[in-house]
Amino acid sequence: MNPMQKFLSDIDITKLLPFLILLFTVSVMPMQAQDQEPIKVLFLGTTHLDNPGRDAINMKVPDVLTDEKQEELKEIRDALADFNPNKVALEVQMKHQSAFDSLYQEFRAGKLDTFSTGDFVSKRSEQFQIGFKLANRLNHDHLYAVDHYIPMKMGKVMEFAKEHEPEFLEYFERYQNGHHISTQDSLLQNGTLLELYQYMNTEESVKKYHEPYVRSLSLADDSSFVGADVTADYHRRNLRIFANLMKIAEPGDRIFIMFGAGHSPFIRPLLKDSPRIEFVDPMDYLK
Repeated sequence: MNPMQKFLSDIDITKLLPFLILLFTVSVMPMQAQDQEPIKVLFLGTTHLDNPGRDAINMKVPDVLTDEKQEELKEIRDALADFNPNKVALEVQMKHQSAFDSLYQEFRAGKLDTFSTGDFVSKRSEQFQIGFKLANRLNHDHLYAVDHYIPMKMGKVMEFAKEHEPEFLEYFERYQNGHHISTQDSLLQNGTLLELYQYMNTEESVKKYHEPYVRSLSLADDSSFVGADVTADYHRRNLRIFANLMKIAEPGDRIFIMFGAGHSPFIRPLLKDSPRIEFVDPMDYLK
């Protein structure tokens, strides 16, 4: 028996097996990753164009059906079309996918002038004005509903703050009346929709959308964490939205996804940190 044979005969192969499996996995995974094309995702934060009044802070949006606003919306769609997505994902609950498909097919056939079904909103909505029209322009035969709604109990936050930390109410009032919100209101009333979307999707604005959630975390006492629990509910909703997005994503996809801008500070980091995704900054197109 030569020295190498003796060395191998002395080794307990069962002890080496986990190491060999790990070595094989580490060596193969990079090759598998290289074989798959990245999934490019452009996330657009939006205001709700049809004024549904469902958010903690609701902007007053001018009628987007006027000729002027229709031209501004076309300018936005023109910019987004340059990204050339092959999938469009919107803020509609996934459980409504079948009904949503039917509405989109009616729209493509020129039979749908307006809609209001379940959690769908009017033809003034961003789902209709940007989502439907962009997908149709790109000749998509399908739209993707990826929302997972979990109610956000802001009333509970405000009630707790009123009793235990009135400073939060003062902060929130300053936030509502501060530069970040007033700038958006000014752009809505006096600027163009493209200028509004440019402002809403900067890194600086995304941080400002996150600020109230972080500030609310101090709303706690010895027996409850009201601010953290409500924020956690919103986190959970956004994690499920991201999970729904991953269900429809395939290697090589170029996905356009649009949600209310308040989702931006939660979904954008997931897109940036995912090993499967190449994050596309909307500011590269909103020019």
